[in-house]
Amino acid sequence: MATGWGTMAGGAWGSKPLVDPEEPDGQPPPARGAPSAPAPAPTGAFANAFSRGASTAPGPAPGGAYSGTYTDTGAASFNNGGNGGNLQDREKALKKKEAELAQKEAQLKKLESELKASGATLKKRNWPICYPLWHHDIAGEIPEKSRRVVREIYLCWWIMVVCMCWQVFCASVMMGYDNGSDSVSSWFLALIYCILGVPLGFILWYKRIYLAARDDGTMGYVAFFIFFAIHIGWCIWCSIAFPVSKERWSFTGFVSAMRAFKVATFPGIIYIVGASCWAAESVWCLWCLKDAYFFFRGAGGVQEAKKQAALAAFQSQMSTSAGAGSRV
Repeated sequence: MATGWGTMAGGAWGSKPLVDPEEPDGQPPPARGAPSAPAPAPTGAFANAFSRGASTAPGPAPGGAYSGTYTDTGAASFNNGGNGGNLQDREKALKKKEAELAQKEAQLKKLESELKASGATLKKRNWPICYPLWHHDIAGEIPEKSRRVVREIYLCWWIMVVCMCWQVFCASVMMGYDNGSDSVSSWFLALIYCILGVPLGFILWYKRIYLAARDDGTMGYVAFFIFFAIHIGWCIWCSIAFPVSKERWSFTGFVSAMRAFKVATFPGIIYIVGASCWAAESVWCLWCLKDAYFFFRGAGGVQEAKKQAALAAFQSQMSTSAGAGSRV
């Protein structure tokens, strides 16, 4: 066994290289100037965190300048999958709605052109002005020969509206002078007469003659004469105003005016005014009834009404006989 400097040379300065205790076992330290080995890839939770979304950062080019582009694959896939589909669906829905609206507009234009070609016109509701419910145009719809009669009946209706409203006003004033229960019930009756009388008068007799004059309908004139005669009787009753139990102040007639003067002067005056309005309405309605009848008769309406009445009676008789035969 060799001892001394030879043995030491074999240990410290021998052929075996020194091993750094801080380096891994069996791995010599890298030589100077050699490239360093790449770091080991992370494992476990760190590997999952770093593996999301591969990013490519610009690296130094050989010439010293930076080259390349930065791409984020995870962000791009998130945007395309989250909002791209919704935007496409919305765009398709908007295009579909635009197509439907364009189709409806084309249909409306086609219908309007067909109506204009056939001579028909779209009539807008214009009466009453505050809340249009009906198309009313005497100058545009009524023939020239019938306009005078229709305008006269229209004036009758407006005078009736004034008389009805004046009755409500008179009954309201009487409530302040007469403390009895009759004044309250009379006020309610006057209000009911006004609320019902104004629209019923327009529908039952004015609209009848308006449509009859516009369409040249014979039976419309006949219905007008019947309802307008009832209206004239109502006007005459209101102008006299016979006292009937709880209605002694609801009508502004001459009898009510005489009784109102016994209560106070002012109620008597306004009741006299109301009675005069009803009297004027009665006289004017009688004149318009005569004028409308002569116009109807001069236009051959009486003979036409007789023919239509006879035809209606014949048809009714035939239907009755046919029903009796079927039963047998």
